[in-house]
Amino acid sequence: RKSLADNEGMYFVFNKADFYGFWMKNMKFPIDIIYINNKHIVTIFQNVQNPKNPTEQLTVYTPTQAADGVLEVKAGIAEKYHFQVGDSILINL
Repeated sequence: RKSLADNEGMYFVFNKADFYGFWMKNMKFPIDIIYINNKHIVTIFQNVQNPKNPTEQLTVYTPTQAADGVLEVKAGIAEKYHFQVGDSILINL
């Protein structure tokens, strides 16, 4: 993809909570990475930038608490909607 709309994202679900690392390999645009555990936000990385070139060293983003899900959305969505650690979430799949 080249971008995401405000109402789009990707939700990754894991069988158990752990410290899963995410990075921006092959990404073409910045995103917010929101770690979730037991339907509550545990860590937010805002405006994570995509690599500028293919040889750039990639940062691995790891939550401060174990998570059983990760939501990736367009950069700025977490700030726009005032997402905060501890907020409860409801995701309809």
